[in-house]
Amino acid sequence: MPASLVGLAEALLIGLVIGAQREAAQDERQAGVRDFFLIALAGGICGLINSALLTATALVVIGAVLVLFHWEARTRTGITTEMAAVATFCLAVLATHPARPLGAGLAIGAALLIVVFLEAKRTLHTFLRQTITEREFNDTIWFLALIFIVYPILPTGSYGPYAAFSPRQIWLFVILVSSISFAGYFLEKFLGADKGLAWTSLLGGLASTTAATLAFAREAKEQAEDRRLYWSAMTIANAIQFPRVLAILYVVNSGLGYAALSTLAAMTGANLLVGALLYRRGRPAGASHRLPTGNPFRLMPALKFGALFAGVMFLSKAAVAELGDRGVYWASTAGGAVDADAVSVSLANLELTGAISLATARQVLFVALLMNAVVKTGLAAWAGGMGFAWRAALTFAAMFATGAVALGLGGIT
Repeated sequence: MPASLVGLAEALLIGLVIGAQREAAQDERQAGVRDFFLIALAGGICGLINSALLTATALVVIGAVLVLFHWEARTRTGITTEMAAVATFCLAVLATHPARPLGAGLAIGAALLIVVFLEAKRTLHTFLRQTITEREFNDTIWFLALIFIVYPILPTGSYGPYAAFSPRQIWLFVILVSSISFAGYFLEKFLGADKGLAWTSLLGGLASTTAATLAFAREAKEQAEDRRLYWSAMTIANAIQFPRVLAILYVVNSGLGYAALSTLAAMTGANLLVGALLYRRGRPAGASHRLPTGNPFRLMPALKFGALFAGVMFLSKAAVAELGDRGVYWASTAGGAVDADAVSVSLANLELTGAISLATARQVLFVALLMNAVVKTGLAAWAGGMGFAWRAALTFAAMFATGAVALGLGGIT
């Protein structure tokens, strides 16, 4: 079958799908499936002819007809149907345009997305007008600005002594801390305190265990009655670090990954067990699940954490620069204070090229992870107070004691 006929059929399908949805939603006088079919036909023909003048003229004519139609139906509110009709015309043009070989797939996907949003009218209205508060909406806007406005304009290089100041990397850490708190707020709101916190701990562990530890420490200080729950969340989040490191090792150096399997698995199991026990004992049976009442997004705590992260990064890079030539132990220990994933990649490459032995690589990785835990304990004390810090220290002590036993028995970090 000629490609032009296939494209025209896809354009007409777009008109039928969107038109059928509008026809079924006849709560008020509006265009129906036949109107949308004809609009899609016009768009498909314009796309096949591939004339910019004809396409623009047809769009103006259709727009004028829609304006007139809307003006006559004065009892109607909103212009959803009219905008859907314009979108149908544009998608039909895209589906048949010869210079856009992937246009048909994109057009049909966009049409289905439009239908989903049109069908979700009542759900969206309820969500935006009743479920989400004005403060939550405003804080969401600020949070998105943090990601999509501030982050792209920051310089990408490293500056200052030892090239330790990297604006984008520091701001990314600010985003991570804010993201975990932001996601945790809404997960707790929609899933309940217990389930929301469990999901937040898993997501936080995948994103950044350092950021997760900071976020949970801060919440534990502000909500002391739920300190055990946040302790559990911090423990589970840090358990996720080791499967993540293991995955990195297998990608870069499968030999080191296999060697590290038993120790990393032992530490993960120990942490998950402790986290599960804390989670079960974290709230008395029958206790009510308190919904969040504060702000979902708070910038100042995240900025303070970012400043502290920058300071730790400077000290670590200075140590690497001054002591790196004396041995990989010192360099990896200093580097592990900030980024255990980066140290994992570095060690995997060093072992792969023969610069260090497999035994040295696994021992250094263990030391780097241990240093990372020490730094996170200090950050927990700064953000959550000594009460939360000693709990974090107990968690890390049990975890690394298990890892040390596995390492001593021939397992790997």
